[in-house]
Amino acid sequence: MLLPERQPKEDEASVLEALHRIYTEAQPDESAFAIFANEVILTLPTGDVVVGPHGIRTKFAEIFAAYPTRTLRQRLLVTPESLPLRTIVLDQMLSLYDVDEPEAGQAPVKSIHSLLVLKRKPTDGKVSSLVEEEGHRKATAPLAARAAAASNFYSPTDSQMSPVTSKLNLVKRKHHMKGKPAALFANHSSLRQAMVPGSPAQSQASNADMDF
Repeated sequence: MLLPERQPKEDEASVLEALHRIYTEAQPDESAFAIFANEVILTLPTGDVVVGPHGIRTKFAEIFAAYPTRTLRQRLLVTPESLPLRTIVLDQMLSLYDVDEPEAGQAPVKSIHSLLVLKRKPTDGKVSSLVEEEGHRKATAPLAARAAAASNFYSPTDSQMSPVTSKLNLVKRKHHMKGKPAALFANHSSLRQAMVPGSPAQSQASNADMDF
């Protein structure tokens, strides 16, 4: 299912404008990075993970160092219901140039089509997570939903057995073993009787043979 385009809400416009500056300006100032929470986590298509506004600023400066001129086209998409409230899903096309002033009609040296998923804090609306996926052909709901799954952490306690379940399993094991020791001794007794001359079992067998 394709995600349709939508208009930004009042509190989203400033976020989109700040992102545009971060991706296109040679040296965006501190105000552009004010949209990020202190604990923000950036996950790049390369698998690199960056924490904090300062780390994000340093990483973007490193990535775009060889491309002094950049242009960006943004499309704000409808947020799938599977994502948290205030999440922004953004389809963007970034064009990179290796010269300061490209000539009219000059083709970029590289174009990057990517999907951005920004999760925002419910309290102040600051971005707490930014996940970028590069090279997608279609912005689909499953593609965006994978970013939401990144916040589902596995806890070691998930595999621990509750006391009630543990006690129930113990009772089941006791019930399963009930009567088995007697059967074991019975088999042992039969074996002993078969091996010891004059045992009751052997005598009974002999008497039976005599009857025939």
